[in-house]
Amino acid sequence: MKLFGKKIIAALCGAAILVSGITPVMAESQGGEKKVAKKIVQTAGRDALGDFAPDFARYNDDILFGEVWSRNDILSLHDRSLITISALVASGIIDSSLKYHIETAKTNGVTKEEMAEAITQLGFYAGWPKAWAAFRMAKEVYAEK
Repeated sequence: MKLFGKKIIAALCGAAILVSGITPVMAESQGGEKKVAKKIVQTAGRDALGDFAPDFARYNDDILFGEVWSRNDILSLHDRSLITISALVASGIIDSSLKYHIETAKTNGVTKEEMAEAITQLGFYAGWPKAWAAFRMAKEVYAEK
């Protein structure tokens, strides 16, 4: 894409972020262009564990998502999603958290083809049964509209 087109897209994204009330965080890309980070707001930790384990809930919502995932001006949400899914599958975590992250990956622009390719790669490095389990979840998520 030409530089002019990238600048227009960046301007439109910036306008959308400002209109939405999200506070933009700026960083320079390798090409010297400014990238805008999208602040991630998560409440799952507090919703599930707020009364039982408030510190863990805060770490999940404010640190993991509010800080680490919000550094998406450095590493895109698309790439963070693929990395997270790879780590979960490799660790054998093939429960609802994997499904949540596959759904998030889809939202973050990971295509069905990219997901299938990533899980295929994982099958060789993380284990065939783990890949089969991940494929069952991914197939379900990508079948949803």
